[in-house]
Amino acid sequence: MKKVLTFIVVVIGLALAFGYGTYKILGNVEHYEEKSSANESRSVAAPEENGDSPYESEKEEYEEQTKNIGGQIFELELTDSTTEGEIIETMHKMTHQKVKAEDKWGAIPMSDDTVSQVLEFLKKSQFASKDDLIEIAEKWKKGNFQTVDHDHNYFWNWQGGTVGRAYGVMSTAEEEEFIKNNF
Repeated sequence: MKKVLTFIVVVIGLALAFGYGTYKILGNVEHYEEKSSANESRSVAAPEENGDSPYESEKEEYEEQTKNIGGQIFELELTDSTTEGEIIETMHKMTHQKVKAEDKWGAIPMSDDTVSQVLEFLKKSQFASKDDLIEIAEKWKKGNFQTVDHDHNYFWNWQGGTVGRAYGVMSTAEEEEFIKNNF
């Protein structure tokens, strides 16, 4: 009788464990589908994410992307009281030198010095997004800006952006003209 009771308890335990595991897996699938659905609807709502320029001509785009945008900052003031939002705003403004976006406000030079300052600051921080931010800054430190538009949009989304989503990366000539006009 004890063996039968033990067998029944084990079977019920396994059934409960299997059921709970299935519930968690299905919950993750649902979350993944919601996330995928949100990403699909966002790309439908914002065609510029696909690299499509909102400008009518290449000349108009060039002029808009390289003009003086105002709000330049040349000295970083990173202190113990700098918040996560402030460091994200700093990194966001650094990307403006390299990305194509319909609207940009403020610029900080994307130089070895500013990238190093940001990276060293982040390594000492306790921010919730510390790992993501360090990964981005380390990529920049290595001179890798191939996905700087995605980096920009990470900051832009974090800040609740509604206008100015990046839709591409500037060419070398565009970046040089932007630097000349802004720094």
